[in-house]
Amino acid sequence: MNLASRYDTELPEGYVGKILMVLLTGGGFDDAVCLRSGDGWHREILHNTRAEIADLGFPDAQAHPLGGAHAGFDSDGSVLIWGTSDEYGCCDKDLAARLVARAYPERTVRIEK
Repeated sequence: MNLASRYDTELPEGYVGKILMVLLTGGGFDDAVCLRSGDGWHREILHNTRAEIADLGFPDAQAHPLGGAHAGFDSDGSVLIWGTSDEYGCCDKDLAARLVARAYPERTVRIEK
C-alpha cells in the first residue's frame, strides 16, 4: 500500500515495529494525516515517506512528523499500539487506532498507554 492508495495507513499484515504519524501539506495535499511503518528508525520512516511522495509526483509536498509509536499484530489477530518515539515524541494513539481500524475494519485495535 502507498500514499496514493485509498487508505492513509501503511501497516502491512503481520507487521511489528515502529510507526510514525505524518502530516502531509502543500503540493496537492490538503493537510492529510497518514500513519506510516516499515523502517528501523522513526527518522527513516519520515525520510522514506518524503521520498515516496516526491516519487509519486508531489515534489512540492511537505511531510511533517506528528510523533511515533510502535504497532504490531498479535497472535489473536488484534493490532496493538504502544510506546513512543525518542526523536519525535508520542503520536496521538487514539487517532492512530482509528487509522488502523479504517485499514483493518475486521480487526480489534488496542492501545497500551
